[in-house]
Amino acid sequence: MRKAIVILIGTVVIAALAIVAGWPYVRMEFASSAYYTEQDKRSYEYYTPELLKKIPRISDDYKFEFGRITGTEANVFTVKFYGVAETHSIRNYLKSEGYELQTSCDVEAECWESRATTDKVTVGNIHSQKGVFVQIYRRL
Repeated sequence: MRKAIVILIGTVVIAALAIVAGWPYVRMEFASSAYYTEQDKRSYEYYTPELLKKIPRISDDYKFEFGRITGTEANVFTVKFYGVAETHSIRNYLKSEGYELQTSCDVEAECWESRATTDKVTVGNIHSQKGVFVQIYRRL
């Protein structure tokens, strides 16, 4: 009987430790949005697509955002660079990754697409302040 209680307590402790260790990831999986920097390692690694991880850092002041759009079953990943307006190096990077500039765009920005992915990439200016954003729209 005592051996069964020890096993039960050990199992409960291990389960509790697993829940405590995994809880941040569970929260991130069900989050509808997130705002973070590259220094927030857990969020950066979890939310940020490779395209944005490798994008040229055109400013020292930049932040990341993640949003889940429930009605359309899509995720939106954004990096915002502050204090800059030039996007030449971002354009070159997107071209090198196989993206092509589209002739039309639904928003006041540049829209990029690649045949290798279904992601829609948007590059534009932040009108409320001097800055540039790069956004990936990804259908699930």
